[in-house]
Amino acid sequence: MATTTPRERLTLQRPAPVALLATALLGVALPLQAQPVDAAAAAAGGAGAAPVSRATQITTPDPLQGLAGPGAAPMPAAASAPARGWRVAPAVKAVVNATNNVGLQSSDRAYGIVTTVTPQLQLLGTGPDYRLNGNLAADMVTYLGRIGTDRIFPRGQLTLNTRLVDRLFFVDAELGADTTSSTPFDLIGDGTSVYTGSNTVTRQRLSPYIDRELSPTSRLLARSDNTWSQGNGTGTAAAQGTDADAHVRTDTVRFDERPLPAGMRAEYNRQATRYRDGGSGLVLATGRLSLLYAPDPVLTLGLTGGTDSANYGTNQVSETLRGVALRWAPSERTVFDSLVEKRFFGTGWNAALTHRSPFMALSVAATRQASTFASRLGTLQAGGDVASMIDAMLQTRILDEATRQAAVQDLIAKRGLSSSLGGPVDLYSRTVQIQQGLNVTLALVGVRHTVTMRIYQTKLEDYRGATEDANSVLGLASDSIQRGMTLSLGRRLDQDTTATVTLTRARAEGIGANASLGTRSGTILRLGLSHALSPRTTVTGALRHQNGSTSLVGNDASETGLSAGVLHRF
Repeated sequence: MATTTPRERLTLQRPAPVALLATALLGVALPLQAQPVDAAAAAAGGAGAAPVSRATQITTPDPLQGLAGPGAAPMPAAASAPARGWRVAPAVKAVVNATNNVGLQSSDRAYGIVTTVTPQLQLLGTGPDYRLNGNLAADMVTYLGRIGTDRIFPRGQLTLNTRLVDRLFFVDAELGADTTSSTPFDLIGDGTSVYTGSNTVTRQRLSPYIDRELSPTSRLLARSDNTWSQGNGTGTAAAQGTDADAHVRTDTVRFDERPLPAGMRAEYNRQATRYRDGGSGLVLATGRLSLLYAPDPVLTLGLTGGTDSANYGTNQVSETLRGVALRWAPSERTVFDSLVEKRFFGTGWNAALTHRSPFMALSVAATRQASTFASRLGTLQAGGDVASMIDAMLQTRILDEATRQAAVQDLIAKRGLSSSLGGPVDLYSRTVQIQQGLNVTLALVGVRHTVTMRIYQTKLEDYRGATEDANSVLGLASDSIQRGMTLSLGRRLDQDTTATVTLTRARAEGIGANASLGTRSGTILRLGLSHALSPRTTVTGALRHQNGSTSLVGNDASETGLSAGVLHRF
């Protein structure tokens, strides 16, 4: 049943600790000296940890996740703390692109040369009470002959996990930046010579939390995630004179009793989104009680019940929550989690299958959940991180995290792999968004062949209340369907040379309030060659062709380009 209440006002202040945190993180990293790691000796090592999440966002909670094992906190207790040490790996990459259509225009093509110089810094530091992990880079794009505007696109992530009180109080922090597109309906290039519609999204996160084992079978968690995001140059926001910068606060309190064979979980989640320009606040809140039963150590079943609500604009919606859950984990390499519930927006679900082996990493995820633009900003593309996929494969062969990190970067460089696979684009709107999607990623690495693949479909719809215009303002609605795939095949021609072929297809369609935006489709074919001159230096060359069409302005465009580059790791 829907009721109308006054709009909740949330304060948005970026506290001084965020600036102090950035200074502290950089101050720790700058004095460090690089420690070379022999990737060839990667067969022996110590214990490692799973990759850290790229961003904080509220998702459909899984009442079974983490109950099949000890459920250690991100910063483990002193008895299981990772070995101390630092790894700092600077690198620089330079690429020259010759293209016959710099701006991917349907007419008035401009031939030109675009250079991209990318300094990179990867670091990993661990101690008894902290873990610092970072991968920082900046693409410095220069158009020769003044055929375009020179720009710098920072990207990367710096994450700090600290333990302030043993087995009780922890603090996580993150600085991040990504290059994204402001809209999926314009013609979009491949990010090598065509940077049409590219913008920078930055974020800072501070997450203090309490994580306490009350007994061998019970655990208490209280966590507050505070994320500040800046959607610099977000096209639809700028066009309408609004500000996409926001503060998202997600508070979570959870009590777990591990099912042996019966157990339970009680939790409360509240996410509040506030935009800097003083627009309407958005609040999503869920209280849930889950009754769990484990008839077998690898299988856990659950029944959930509670309340689910949303407060946005002048609308307040509340609904009784109920659902079922299942977790199947036959081994640490294979895990299936699923949750289906009745929510305030209808039926919501979250299902995920992950499997890894020494030569393969597979991930399949299907979801339907409520979110906001600010809480999800820059995260839709995160599912195609190639480094994370390869890291999952190497976990059984290379236990030491620093050694494995070096081996991952060495494999990506020598096999000529892209750092990420293409994904959907976030669309800006000021209301609650219903996100429904499917994402499949696969990586295979053999002696001679390498395969990476991503298939995705994402449907975004604004959840409009009784007081909102069903047609919305053009450009301020998220209603769309995006589909795409990227398939890359690589073959080693000899010990130092690898040939690759990559095919990318993407399509975006406006629906509902965005139906007049039409559709956009595009195809990119890339043939590449990489050769290792030395263990630290790799040269690359590529020939690519791309074409696209958009019904928004009736444009069809194509581009052919040739590129050459060099990567040196110090």
